[in-house]
Amino acid sequence: MRLKLLAGAAAAAICAAGAASAQVGWYGAVDLGYHWPDGIEATSAGLAANGNPYVWEFSQDEDWAGFARLGYQLTDHWRVELEGGYRTGDIASVHGLPSTQSIVGLCTPNVTRTTAAPNCGSPDGDLKTYTLMANVLFDLAPNSVINPFVGVGVGVNYTKAEVLGQFSTVTGALTAANPSIQNLRIDDSDTAFAYQGIAGIEWAATDRLSVDLTGRYLSGSDLDLNSVGSAALQPGVFSGKYKDTSVTVGLRYSFAPPPPPAPAYEAKQFIVYFPFDQYVLTPEAQAVVQEAANYATAGNATRVVVVGHTDTSGSTAYNARLGERRAKAVADALVGLGVGQSALAVDWKGESMPAVATGDGVKEPLNRRSTIDINF
Repeated sequence: MRLKLLAGAAAAAICAAGAASAQVGWYGAVDLGYHWPDGIEATSAGLAANGNPYVWEFSQDEDWAGFARLGYQLTDHWRVELEGGYRTGDIASVHGLPSTQSIVGLCTPNVTRTTAAPNCGSPDGDLKTYTLMANVLFDLAPNSVINPFVGVGVGVNYTKAEVLGQFSTVTGALTAANPSIQNLRIDDSDTAFAYQGIAGIEWAATDRLSVDLTGRYLSGSDLDLNSVGSAALQPGVFSGKYKDTSVTVGLRYSFAPPPPPAPAYEAKQFIVYFPFDQYVLTPEAQAVVQEAANYATAGNATRVVVVGHTDTSGSTAYNARLGERRAKAVADALVGLGVGQSALAVDWKGESMPAVATGDGVKEPLNRRSTIDINF
């Protein structure tokens, strides 16, 4: 059920969309939420009277969980982090599998039960779990306001158990070897290999601060916790896996400076000038064409219009032809520098649209030109 919950949360996160920017560099985060520990199904090293080990499930109450993380954003999609976690929870019950054993769990300690007062009650104590994990995470939409992510982690789980309970059944004549109250105490800790799966969703509140909703599923190798019983009842070491599902809300702060804003590209005109009666690009003209091409390609221009012009020296027909050659010379140079032909339009006006109004037959340098109009 809990795995389905995590899978559902991940699926919902993947469907989300939104625009921010992943910042390569260090970040820190804290998370706080709730966790649902699975019962630890533990097997004892000591044997019961029937020659079999005790197989008991140690169940915990749901409780809060907290995490602190230090990470590094490697690329837009990939990041790594070191995570410390804390989970706690009172012992809710300790009960065993139905069997021929007369001892199938633990009750409230130090209570003499009778036929008139047969209730078992819960044992006392809690489990405190500390984890240290190395996580690798993959951001599905790193440049969006809403960013789903998934990941895995490996590390260690240190669990401290403090449990005190009374064996659920005391049978036979009461003797020194079989007292009326027979308690079992676990006051031990162990460290085991741990691994976890992670799924979540991030909301970029600002350039540096984000809010994370994260689900984790933790498991690992067996924990070994020693028990001390009363009289002849000595189960010894219990071995079992700690498993847990948690959901947290966290704040993540990027220490890396935010990326510079993307340059704003607006409509712009460039002017290429030509010597008298020529359409070959001079070095100065080539530099202007290069600047125009860079601007158009950087901003992904949707339309680039090149128009050729002349001064009034010469006939109208001759100047129309010269204006065409000047326009095509500039257009060919733009294409050679990466401007797409689909966005390019070429026109020529000859002497009909001078930059500087003159009479006929005037050699005006400012009129010998091609204009490049770039639009986005």
